Amino acid sequence: MQSSVAVIVLFLGSVLANGLQAQQASLVTYGPGAEVWELFGHNALWIQNEDSGLDHTFSFGYFELDRPGFHRDFAEGIMLYFGAAAYSDDEFARYRQHDRSIRVQRLGLSPTQVRELYRLLHEAIFPQPQYYQYDYYRANCSTWLRDLLDQVLDGALAEHLQSEPARHNFRDHTRRMTRERFWIHTGIMLTLGPAIDRPRNAWEEAFLPDRLADWLVDMEIDGKPLVVSDEVIYVSRNHELAEKISGPRLGYAGLGLLSLILILWPAMKGQGAVSRIPWYFGLVAVGLGGSVLLFMWLRTGHEDTWNNAMLLLLNPLWLVFLLPGLAYFKRLCWWLLAAGVASGSLLLSWPDGFQFRFDQLLWITPLCVALLIVARLEKKSQ
Repeated sequence: MQSSVAVIVLFLGSVLANGLQAQQASLVTYGPGAEVWELFGHNALWIQNEDSGLDHTFSFGYFELDRPGFHRDFAEGIMLYFGAAAYSDDEFARYRQHDRSIRVQRLGLSPTQVRELYRLLHEAIFPQPQYYQYDYYRANCSTWLRDLLDQVLDGALAEHLQSEPARHNFRDHTRRMTRERFWIHTGIMLTLGPAIDRPRNAWEEAFLPDRLADWLVDMEIDGKPLVVSDEVIYVSRNHELAEKISGPRLGYAGLGLLSLILILWPAMKGQGAVSRIPWYFGLVAVGLGGSVLLFMWLRTGHEDTWNNAMLLLLNPLWLVFLLPGLAYFKRLCWWLLAAGVASGSLLLSWPDGFQFRFDQLLWITPLCVALLIVARLEKKSQ
Protein backbone atom coordinates (compact mmCIF):
# COMPACT_ATOMS: atom_id res chain seq x y z
CA MET A 1 0.00 0.00 0.00
CA GLN A 2 2.91 2.32 -0.51
CA SER A 3 4.90 3.50 -3.52
CA SER A 4 8.59 2.72 -3.43
CA VAL A 5 10.00 5.12 -5.99
CA ALA A 6 12.45 6.67 -3.55
CA VAL A 7 12.54 4.62 -0.36
CA ILE A 8 15.59 2.36 -0.32
CA VAL A 9 17.89 2.79 2.67
CA LEU A 10 21.21 0.98 3.19
CA PHE A 11 22.26 0.12 6.74
CA LEU A 12 25.66 0.91 8.17
CA GLY A 13 27.56 -2.26 8.93
CA SER A 14 27.97 -1.43 12.59
CA VAL A 15 24.26 -0.84 13.04
CA LEU A 16 23.44 -4.16 11.43
CA ALA A 17 25.92 -5.99 13.57
CA ASN A 18 24.58 -4.47 16.77
CA GLY A 19 20.96 -4.85 15.67
CA LEU A 20 20.77 -8.25 17.32
CA GLN A 21 20.69 -6.35 20.62
CA ALA A 22 17.36 -4.73 19.67
CA GLN A 23 15.43 -3.78 22.82
CA GLN A 24 12.13 -2.18 21.80
CA ALA A 25 9.54 -2.76 19.07
CA SER A 26 6.57 -0.61 18.06
CA LEU A 27 3.85 -0.86 15.44
CA VAL A 28 3.61 2.36 13.43
CA THR A 29 0.38 3.01 11.54
CA TYR A 30 0.24 5.71 8.86
CA GLY A 31 -3.04 7.25 7.76
CA PRO A 32 -4.27 7.60 4.18
CA GLY A 33 -2.76 10.04 1.72
CA ALA A 34 -3.54 11.68 -1.59
CA GLU A 35 -2.20 9.06 -4.02
CA VAL A 36 -4.24 6.06 -5.10
CA TRP A 37 -1.87 3.61 -3.41
CA GLU A 38 -2.05 5.66 -0.20
CA LEU A 39 -5.82 5.50 0.28
CA PHE A 40 -5.70 2.40 2.50
CA GLY A 41 -2.90 3.62 4.76
CA HIS A 42 0.40 1.94 5.51
CA ASN A 43 2.26 0.52 8.50
CA ALA A 44 5.71 -0.47 9.71
CA LEU A 45 7.53 -2.10 12.60
CA TRP A 46 9.90 0.26 14.41
CA ILE A 47 12.88 -1.44 16.06
CA GLN A 48 15.06 0.54 18.49
CA ASN A 49 18.15 0.15 20.64
CA GLU A 50 19.67 3.37 21.96
CA ASP A 51 22.96 1.72 22.92
CA SER A 52 23.66 0.29 19.45
CA GLY A 53 22.12 3.14 17.46
CA LEU A 54 19.51 0.89 15.89
CA ASP A 55 16.49 3.11 15.13
CA HIS A 56 14.80 1.89 11.95
CA THR A 57 11.36 1.18 10.54
CA PHE A 58 10.74 -1.95 8.48
CA SER A 59 7.79 -2.24 6.12
CA PHE A 60 6.46 -4.01 3.03
CA GLY A 61 4.29 -3.25 0.03
CA TYR A 62 6.81 -1.34 -2.09
CA PHE A 63 6.91 -1.47 -5.89
CA GLU A 64 9.01 -0.09 -8.73
CA LEU A 65 7.01 1.84 -11.31
CA ASP A 66 10.10 2.12 -13.52
CA ARG A 67 10.84 -1.62 -13.51
CA PRO A 68 10.73 -2.90 -17.13
CA GLY A 69 7.44 -4.68 -17.73
CA PHE A 70 5.85 -3.45 -14.49
CA HIS A 71 2.60 -2.21 -16.05
CA ARG A 72 2.19 -5.31 -18.23
CA ASP A 73 2.79 -7.60 -15.26
CA PHE A 74 0.42 -5.60 -13.08
CA ALA A 75 -2.37 -5.86 -15.68
CA GLU A 76 -1.90 -9.62 -15.78
CA GLY A 77 -1.94 -9.96 -12.01
CA ILE A 78 1.82 -10.44 -11.59
CA MET A 79 2.57 -7.95 -8.81
CA LEU A 80 6.15 -8.16 -7.57
CA TYR A 81 6.55 -6.13 -4.40
CA PHE A 82 9.25 -6.02 -1.72
CA GLY A 83 10.13 -4.73 1.74
CA ALA A 84 12.35 -1.82 2.74
CA ALA A 85 13.86 -0.16 5.80
CA ALA A 86 14.52 3.45 6.73
CA TYR A 87 15.84 5.58 9.58
CA SER A 88 12.79 6.42 11.68
CA ASP A 89 13.43 10.18 11.74
CA ASP A 90 13.65 10.27 7.94
CA GLU A 91 10.52 8.19 7.48
CA PHE A 92 8.43 10.14 9.99
CA ALA A 93 9.52 13.42 8.39
CA ARG A 94 8.47 12.14 4.99
CA TYR A 95 5.00 11.17 6.23
CA ARG A 96 4.56 14.51 7.94
CA GLN A 97 5.56 16.21 4.71
CA HIS A 98 2.85 14.22 2.89
CA ASP A 99 0.38 15.13 5.65
CA ARG A 100 -0.29 11.54 6.70
CA SER A 101 -1.11 10.77 10.31
CA ILE A 102 1.33 8.71 12.41
CA ARG A 103 0.23 6.42 15.25
CA VAL A 104 2.83 4.61 17.35
CA GLN A 105 1.98 1.62 19.54
CA ARG A 106 4.78 0.31 21.72
CA LEU A 107 4.55 -3.48 21.99
CA GLY A 108 5.08 -5.37 25.22
CA LEU A 109 7.53 -7.87 23.74
CA SER A 110 10.42 -9.33 25.68
CA PRO A 111 14.00 -8.49 24.57
CA THR A 112 14.27 -12.03 23.16
CA GLN A 113 11.08 -11.56 21.13
CA VAL A 114 12.24 -8.16 19.85
CA ARG A 115 15.55 -9.65 18.70
CA GLU A 116 13.69 -12.48 16.96
CA LEU A 117 11.38 -9.98 15.29
CA TYR A 118 14.37 -7.97 14.09
CA ARG A 119 15.99 -11.11 12.68
CA LEU A 120 12.84 -12.08 10.79
CA LEU A 121 12.44 -8.58 9.37
CA HIS A 122 16.05 -8.43 8.27
CA GLU A 123 15.87 -11.82 6.58
CA ALA A 124 12.66 -10.89 4.76
CA ILE A 125 14.05 -7.63 3.38
CA PHE A 126 17.79 -8.08 2.78
CA PRO A 127 19.47 -8.44 0.37
CA GLN A 128 17.11 -5.97 -1.24
CA PRO A 129 14.87 -6.32 -3.14
CA GLN A 130 13.38 -9.65 -2.16
CA TYR A 131 10.27 -9.82 -4.33
CA TYR A 132 7.03 -11.46 -3.27
CA GLN A 133 3.66 -11.83 -4.96
CA TYR A 134 1.49 -9.02 -3.68
CA ASP A 135 -2.23 -9.37 -3.00
CA TYR A 136 -4.45 -6.44 -2.02
CA TYR A 137 -6.14 -8.32 0.80
CA ARG A 138 -3.92 -11.30 1.63
CA ALA A 139 -0.27 -10.32 1.12
CA ASN A 140 0.16 -6.60 1.63
CA CYS A 141 2.08 -4.34 3.98
CA SER A 142 -0.18 -5.08 6.94
CA THR A 143 -0.50 -8.85 6.54
CA TRP A 144 3.30 -9.12 6.48
CA LEU A 145 3.58 -7.42 9.86
CA ARG A 146 0.65 -9.39 11.24
CA ASP A 147 2.27 -12.68 10.22
CA LEU A 148 5.71 -11.78 11.61
CA LEU A 149 4.24 -10.69 14.94
CA ASP A 150 2.25 -13.91 15.08
CA GLN A 151 5.43 -15.91 14.48
CA VAL A 152 7.21 -14.12 17.33
CA LEU A 153 4.17 -14.67 19.57
CA ASP A 154 4.11 -18.42 18.78
CA GLY A 155 0.74 -18.26 17.03
CA ALA A 156 -1.09 -16.39 19.81
CA LEU A 157 -2.09 -13.54 17.51
CA ALA A 158 -3.70 -15.85 14.96
CA GLU A 159 -5.46 -17.79 17.69
CA HIS A 160 -6.96 -14.62 19.09
CA LEU A 161 -7.93 -12.88 15.84
CA GLN A 162 -9.24 -15.90 13.98
CA SER A 163 -11.81 -16.43 16.72
CA GLU A 164 -13.18 -12.90 16.35
CA PRO A 165 -15.59 -11.87 13.57
CA ALA A 166 -14.49 -8.90 11.48
CA ARG A 167 -16.34 -5.63 11.78
CA HIS A 168 -16.75 -5.47 7.99
CA ASN A 169 -15.92 -7.60 4.95
CA PHE A 170 -13.35 -6.70 2.29
CA ARG A 171 -15.88 -4.86 0.11
CA ASP A 172 -17.19 -2.68 2.91
CA HIS A 173 -13.67 -1.68 3.91
CA THR A 174 -12.78 -0.97 0.28
CA ARG A 175 -15.93 1.10 -0.05
CA ARG A 176 -15.21 3.22 3.02
CA MET A 177 -11.54 3.80 2.16
CA THR A 178 -12.25 4.96 -1.42
CA ARG A 179 -15.67 6.65 -1.16
CA GLU A 180 -14.19 10.17 -1.24
CA ARG A 181 -12.57 9.50 -4.64
CA PHE A 182 -15.64 9.00 -6.80
CA TRP A 183 -14.19 7.62 -10.03
CA ILE A 184 -11.56 5.47 -8.33
CA HIS A 185 -14.28 4.13 -6.04
CA THR A 186 -16.55 3.40 -9.02
CA GLY A 187 -13.87 1.58 -11.00
CA ILE A 188 -12.87 -0.59 -8.06
CA MET A 189 -16.45 -1.42 -7.09
CA LEU A 190 -17.41 -2.38 -10.66
CA THR A 191 -14.28 -4.44 -11.21
CA LEU A 192 -14.14 -6.58 -8.07
CA GLY A 193 -16.16 -9.78 -7.94
CA PRO A 194 -17.97 -11.72 -5.19
CA ALA A 195 -14.81 -13.04 -3.49
CA ILE A 196 -14.59 -9.87 -1.40
CA ASP A 197 -18.21 -9.96 -0.23
CA ARG A 198 -18.18 -12.94 2.10
CA PRO A 199 -17.89 -12.50 5.90
CA ARG A 200 -14.37 -12.37 7.37
CA ASN A 201 -12.69 -12.78 10.72
CA ALA A 202 -10.46 -10.28 12.50
CA TRP A 203 -7.30 -12.01 11.26
CA GLU A 204 -8.33 -11.35 7.66
CA GLU A 205 -9.59 -7.86 8.50
CA ALA A 206 -6.06 -7.00 9.66
CA PHE A 207 -5.15 -6.49 5.99
CA LEU A 208 -5.93 -2.87 6.80
CA PRO A 209 -3.26 -1.08 8.87
CA ASP A 210 -5.78 0.79 11.01
CA ARG A 211 -7.70 -2.41 11.79
CA LEU A 212 -4.54 -4.31 12.76
CA ALA A 213 -3.67 -1.47 15.15
CA ASP A 214 -7.16 -1.48 16.67
CA TRP A 215 -7.26 -5.25 17.17
CA LEU A 216 -3.88 -5.29 18.92
CA VAL A 217 -5.17 -2.89 21.57
CA ASP A 218 -7.57 -5.54 22.85
CA MET A 219 -5.03 -8.36 23.01
CA GLU A 220 -3.24 -9.76 26.04
CA ILE A 221 -0.25 -12.11 26.22
CA ASP A 222 0.16 -14.09 29.46
CA GLY A 223 -2.25 -11.73 31.17
CA LYS A 224 -0.41 -8.59 30.07
CA PRO A 225 -1.51 -6.16 27.32
CA LEU A 226 0.34 -6.53 24.04
CA VAL A 227 0.18 -2.74 23.47
CA VAL A 228 1.76 -0.91 26.42
CA SER A 229 1.42 2.61 24.98
CA ASP A 230 -0.60 4.08 22.13
CA GLU A 231 0.12 7.59 20.85
CA VAL A 232 -0.69 9.61 17.76
CA ILE A 233 2.43 11.68 17.12
CA TYR A 234 1.11 13.46 14.03
CA VAL A 235 -2.47 14.26 13.01
CA SER A 236 -3.17 14.87 9.34
CA ARG A 237 -4.81 18.16 8.47
CA ASN A 238 -6.51 16.93 5.28
CA HIS A 239 -6.75 13.13 5.29
CA GLU A 240 -9.02 11.36 7.75
CA LEU A 241 -9.84 7.68 8.16
CA ALA A 242 -13.34 7.22 6.79
CA GLU A 243 -15.83 5.25 8.86
CA LYS A 244 -18.98 5.33 6.70
CA ILE A 245 -19.22 2.25 4.48
CA SER A 246 -22.01 3.39 2.16
CA GLY A 247 -21.12 4.55 -1.31
CA PRO A 248 -22.00 7.87 -2.99
CA ARG A 249 -25.58 6.82 -3.78
CA LEU A 250 -26.84 10.31 -4.49
CA GLY A 251 -24.12 10.78 -7.11
CA TYR A 252 -24.96 7.47 -8.78
CA ALA A 253 -28.70 8.24 -8.77
CA GLY A 254 -27.96 11.58 -10.42
CA LEU A 255 -25.85 9.91 -13.10
CA GLY A 256 -28.61 7.36 -13.68
CA LEU A 257 -31.20 10.09 -14.24
CA LEU A 258 -28.79 12.05 -16.44
CA SER A 259 -28.11 8.95 -18.55
CA LEU A 260 -31.83 8.40 -19.12
CA ILE A 261 -32.35 12.00 -20.23
CA LEU A 262 -29.27 12.29 -22.46
CA ILE A 263 -29.91 9.01 -24.27
CA LEU A 264 -33.73 8.89 -24.50
CA TRP A 265 -34.61 12.54 -25.12
CA PRO A 266 -32.73 13.12 -28.41
CA ALA A 267 -33.56 9.60 -29.67
CA MET A 268 -37.30 10.16 -29.18
CA LYS A 269 -37.42 13.75 -30.40
CA GLY A 270 -34.93 13.65 -33.25
CA GLN A 271 -34.23 11.53 -36.29
CA GLY A 272 -31.10 10.27 -37.97
CA ALA A 273 -27.66 9.34 -36.72
CA VAL A 274 -27.05 12.63 -34.91
CA SER A 275 -29.88 11.99 -32.45
CA ARG A 276 -28.32 8.62 -31.66
CA ILE A 277 -24.87 9.97 -30.72
CA PRO A 278 -25.45 9.72 -26.93
CA TRP A 279 -26.72 6.16 -27.50
CA TYR A 280 -23.58 5.27 -29.45
CA PHE A 281 -21.39 6.62 -26.64
CA GLY A 282 -23.38 4.63 -24.11
CA LEU A 283 -22.99 1.43 -26.14
CA VAL A 284 -19.24 1.93 -26.33
CA ALA A 285 -18.99 2.63 -22.59
CA VAL A 286 -20.92 -0.42 -21.38
CA GLY A 287 -19.53 -2.68 -24.11
CA LEU A 288 -15.91 -1.80 -23.40
CA GLY A 289 -16.59 -1.92 -19.66
CA GLY A 290 -17.90 -5.44 -20.06
CA SER A 291 -14.89 -6.38 -22.17
CA VAL A 292 -12.58 -5.23 -19.38
CA LEU A 293 -14.51 -7.24 -16.78
CA LEU A 294 -14.40 -10.34 -18.98
CA PHE A 295 -10.68 -9.90 -19.63
CA MET A 296 -9.96 -9.49 -15.92
CA TRP A 297 -11.85 -12.71 -15.21
CA LEU A 298 -10.51 -14.92 -17.99
CA ARG A 299 -7.02 -13.61 -18.72
CA THR A 300 -5.51 -12.22 -15.51
CA GLY A 301 -4.41 -13.45 -12.13
CA HIS A 302 -6.52 -10.88 -10.26
CA GLU A 303 -8.68 -13.54 -8.62
CA ASP A 304 -10.86 -11.04 -6.77
CA THR A 305 -12.22 -9.87 -10.14
CA TRP A 306 -13.38 -13.34 -11.20
CA ASN A 307 -17.05 -14.44 -11.41
CA ASN A 308 -18.20 -10.84 -11.54
CA ALA A 309 -22.01 -10.74 -11.91
CA MET A 310 -21.80 -7.12 -13.10
CA LEU A 311 -21.14 -8.73 -16.50
CA LEU A 312 -24.89 -9.31 -16.69
CA LEU A 313 -25.25 -5.56 -17.25
CA LEU A 314 -21.85 -4.44 -18.52
CA ASN A 315 -21.53 -6.90 -21.38
CA PRO A 316 -19.41 -6.98 -24.57
CA LEU A 317 -22.60 -7.89 -26.52
CA TRP A 318 -23.65 -4.23 -26.38
CA LEU A 319 -21.03 -3.51 -29.05
CA VAL A 320 -23.01 -5.60 -31.56
CA PHE A 321 -25.47 -2.71 -32.00
CA LEU A 322 -22.69 -0.59 -33.44
CA LEU A 323 -22.28 -2.96 -36.39
CA PRO A 324 -24.27 -2.59 -39.66
CA GLY A 325 -26.82 -5.24 -40.57
CA LEU A 326 -27.05 -8.45 -38.50
CA ALA A 327 -30.75 -7.81 -37.79
CA TYR A 328 -31.53 -11.32 -36.53
CA PHE A 329 -28.41 -11.47 -34.35
CA LYS A 330 -29.18 -8.04 -32.90
CA ARG A 331 -32.71 -9.16 -31.96
CA LEU A 332 -31.22 -12.17 -30.17
CA CYS A 333 -28.66 -9.96 -28.40
CA TRP A 334 -31.41 -7.54 -27.36
CA TRP A 335 -33.32 -10.28 -25.56
CA LEU A 336 -30.16 -11.67 -23.99
CA LEU A 337 -29.13 -8.23 -22.76
CA ALA A 338 -32.63 -7.42 -21.50
CA ALA A 339 -32.64 -10.66 -19.51
CA GLY A 340 -29.16 -9.85 -18.21
CA VAL A 341 -30.15 -6.34 -17.09
CA ALA A 342 -33.27 -7.61 -15.32
CA SER A 343 -31.64 -10.58 -13.59
CA GLY A 344 -28.43 -8.71 -12.83
CA SER A 345 -30.27 -5.78 -11.27
CA LEU A 346 -32.22 -8.13 -9.00
CA LEU A 347 -29.20 -10.22 -8.09
CA LEU A 348 -26.84 -7.32 -7.40
CA SER A 349 -29.38 -5.35 -5.36
CA TRP A 350 -30.08 -8.21 -2.94
CA PRO A 351 -28.41 -7.26 0.38
CA ASP A 352 -27.82 -10.85 1.45
CA GLY A 353 -26.78 -12.02 -1.99
CA PHE A 354 -23.35 -13.20 -2.98
CA GLN A 355 -22.48 -9.89 -4.66
CA PHE A 356 -24.13 -6.67 -3.47
CA ARG A 357 -23.80 -3.66 -5.82
CA PHE A 358 -26.85 -1.52 -5.09
CA ASP A 359 -24.90 1.75 -5.20
CA GLN A 360 -23.58 1.26 -8.71
CA LEU A 361 -26.93 -0.09 -9.96
CA LEU A 362 -28.47 3.33 -9.34
CA TRP A 363 -26.42 4.45 -12.35
CA ILE A 364 -25.81 1.32 -14.41
CA THR A 365 -29.38 0.00 -14.50
CA PRO A 366 -30.98 3.24 -15.84
CA LEU A 367 -28.14 3.53 -18.34
CA CYS A 368 -28.71 0.01 -19.65
CA VAL A 369 -32.50 0.45 -19.72
CA ALA A 370 -32.10 3.60 -21.82
CA LEU A 371 -29.81 1.74 -24.23
CA LEU A 372 -32.34 -1.09 -24.58
CA ILE A 373 -35.22 1.31 -25.27
CA VAL A 374 -33.32 3.15 -28.00
CA ALA A 375 -32.16 -0.17 -29.49
CA ARG A 376 -35.83 -1.16 -29.70
CA LEU A 377 -36.72 2.13 -31.39
CA GLU A 378 -33.82 1.66 -33.77
CA LYS A 379 -35.13 -1.73 -34.84
CA LYS A 380 -38.66 -0.41 -35.42
CA SER A 381 -37.41 2.47 -37.55
CA GLN A 382 -35.56 0.11 -39.91
